[in-house]
Amino acid sequence: MSIMSNRKTTYSLGVVLLALVVGLLVGVLFTPRLNKQQVLSSQMGNRINGLLQMIDHYYVDPIDYDSLTDQMMNAMLSTLDPHSCYLSPKNFAQENEIVQGQFEGIGVTLFYLGDTVYASTIIPGSPASRAGIHPGDRIMYVDSTLVSGAGMTKDPSSIVGLIRGPRNSSVTLGIQRKGSSNLVYRKVQRNVIHHASIPACVMINNETGYILVTRFSETTASEFHNALLQLNQQGMKHLVLDLRNNGGGVLSSAIEMADELLPKGDLIVYTQGAHERRRNIYATKGGLFEEGRLSILINEQSASASEVVSGAIQDNDRGAIFGHRSFGKGLVQHQFSLPDGAGLLLTIARYYSPSGRCIQRPYDKGSDEYYSDYLQRVLSDYNAADSILSVADTSQAFLTKNGRKVYGGGGIQPDVTLPYLRDTSLVYFNKLVSKQVFESVIYPLLFNHYDDLIQKYPSNDIFMRDFKVDDATWQAVLLTADKKGIKRHPACISKYGSEMRNRFKALLALSLYGDNAYYSVAMPFDNELQQAIKKNVKLGK
Repeated sequence: MSIMSNRKTTYSLGVVLLALVVGLLVGVLFTPRLNKQQVLSSQMGNRINGLLQMIDHYYVDPIDYDSLTDQMMNAMLSTLDPHSCYLSPKNFAQENEIVQGQFEGIGVTLFYLGDTVYASTIIPGSPASRAGIHPGDRIMYVDSTLVSGAGMTKDPSSIVGLIRGPRNSSVTLGIQRKGSSNLVYRKVQRNVIHHASIPACVMINNETGYILVTRFSETTASEFHNALLQLNQQGMKHLVLDLRNNGGGVLSSAIEMADELLPKGDLIVYTQGAHERRRNIYATKGGLFEEGRLSILINEQSASASEVVSGAIQDNDRGAIFGHRSFGKGLVQHQFSLPDGAGLLLTIARYYSPSGRCIQRPYDKGSDEYYSDYLQRVLSDYNAADSILSVADTSQAFLTKNGRKVYGGGGIQPDVTLPYLRDTSLVYFNKLVSKQVFESVIYPLLFNHYDDLIQKYPSNDIFMRDFKVDDATWQAVLLTADKKGIKRHPACISKYGSEMRNRFKALLALSLYGDNAYYSVAMPFDNELQQAIKKNVKLGK
């Protein structure tokens, strides 16, 4: 399962940032056939042990057997399909954190600028928040370990490892703040930190609500339910559900999300495999948004669970899909825990949308070709005229509830394909984003002026209304870009200066007030979102 950087979604103004999506669909029950498995295990074990013994006795160099075993397992699984995989104990633990939607730590994200570690965002109500850590703090020590200072080049992941730890244990941070030559020490007791899969839930106007879902974890369904409650109370009549860059996750959460949006009796999805009989899953009564206008945003990196939701809504003619053709993953994995703490994600079934289509792309030529084809498709669509963008496999045609034609074999084709913004001058803007130019100005600003900013803008509403990126700050951004070796592009600066300044404001709002504040600032500049808000699509034949 891969989790993408969703704060860049709003600013996907230039070349699409590509990431190969590996979805993780969990929750389909599987009962092993033990006798056959025992025979296969014995035969395989004899072969593998014999091979390892020969390598151990005769190979020219010393061998890391843990690494070799991991590679052997994945090499074997890759011959089955691109999404079955073996996870080492460390990687399996990390995947479980993502699936469960929580981890054990203190609730602070970090930003690395040169040899200095800054506190970036603080989760409200977290141990870090209660201990008085705030954005812009320079973290100098983690317990007795120096992590910032002249010449420091410590691996960021190792710093995260120092800060994280089991609940009820504690860590002491030595931090530096403006106006103090001495370090301030904060002892923070670790706890379970909920990692929200829905970072944004806001009303865009008097009738339109917006929910962004970045992944499908075990907590996503309850988060979505609460988000709908909140927006319904504010008078929502039109919901825009943003699944762009959402690589998937827990199947049951996708089903429960669709159930909130579909009336009782509508088929949501069915699964079937060689050892799994067909299992139909229908919507139940009591969904919080079974009526009302519904728009869903997807793109090339929307996969697996995102496609389950999109396919269910499209095939039942419940709402309109906007964006670009999705990834095309129609395989269901089950998660197996191995005795040594490692894990196995094994494909056990295909899922089918209500019309009967499987949107899985072909993988008979192997994993490398599978991902290469995906990359070529995206690049081809980006470079093609909007009128000739690729579509899913037209030989696999199916009908929605209202008789509209949809296709299988290659992802979800949107009802409204949105044009790419093709402008070569945007390469400059993209470089400012990819080289973290805005953040490189923001965190020193927070270090020097956090108290002033909070005093002047005590709430996000006041910040939204009154804060402006002044000329001095803007020049600091351009000079920082110069120092990072990014050649100025006057045409881009002139044409997209407002969007760039808004990017800066949104990132500053993120540190000061959290995710909802970021998206409230950013949404007016999201062209795809604005089109989904304005276009009311009729879903007849």
